[in-house]
Amino acid sequence: MRVEVRLYATLADHVSEAQAAIPFAVELPNGASTSDLIDRLRLPADEIHLVIIDGLVVHDRTTQLADGSRVALFPPVGGG
Repeated sequence: MRVEVRLYATLADHVSEAQAAIPFAVELPNGASTSDLIDRLRLPADEIHLVIIDGLVVHDRTTQLADGSRVALFPPVGGG
């Protein structure tokens, strides 16, 4: 299956084909979870603070993805 991924801020630095906030496609096996996607992209799991799938915030990284899912991953945000 194919999902659309957007990585925000510093997360994009970990994936060579990614640019911050620009969508790119990732092929995954059927039944893959959010955690599988994070592993596939070799992202440091502890740097991911927010996961949004098809417009809904997801807190459980075992959530299964579907073909065509749109996934946005965000690191912790700070500011002043």
